[in-house]
Amino acid sequence: MKRRALLLTLLPLAAQAAPDLAQSVRERLQQPEWLRGEFTQTKKVPGFAKPLVSTGNFVAARGRGVLWRTLKPFASELRLTQNEIRATQGGQTAMKLDASREPAVRVINTLMFALLNGDVSGLADLFELSGSAKGAGWQLALTPRPGPLQQVLKKVELEGDGFVRRIQLFEANGDESLIQLSNQRTDGAPEPGLFQ
Repeated sequence: MKRRALLLTLLPLAAQAAPDLAQSVRERLQQPEWLRGEFTQTKKVPGFAKPLVSTGNFVAARGRGVLWRTLKPFASELRLTQNEIRATQGGQTAMKLDASREPAVRVINTLMFALLNGDVSGLADLFELSGSAKGAGWQLALTPRPGPLQQVLKKVELEGDGFVRRIQLFEANGDESLIQLSNQRTDGAPEPGLFQ
């Protein structure tokens, strides 16, 4: 009986901890209008001996979109806006997904926008948050709330300071992706028409 009473006492504290943690991380993150940087993505796929490694650069525009340009091992672009995901390779559209027809597109876009634009509090709607924020640094573990997202992701781990520096995705199918972000800088002179 005492154990149950203690648990009921701690539940409101645990519920309050996630918003406080999200707010603490948000206060540490820069939230520029335009952000540029470079990435290295290492993907481990069950059944493959070597991980797949790709490198490139990205542009994130708060409220507008994210452009993910892979340079190696081959050139491609992934453009995310509020309404769609578009992949191009060699200047040709390889894939286009519309958020009005594909609910998963809206979830993916929300996740990427939140991660690269510093809106960590928006992730609390999709994930259970845990982690720590000490000094300028912070770490977050995101576990999907019950629903369709659990069919795609098991967990997301994030680390950073004024910027997100590391994203690790643990997919439901067993794949793991580690994305390391570097050379991040704010940009006051964006490319015209980038997200139109």
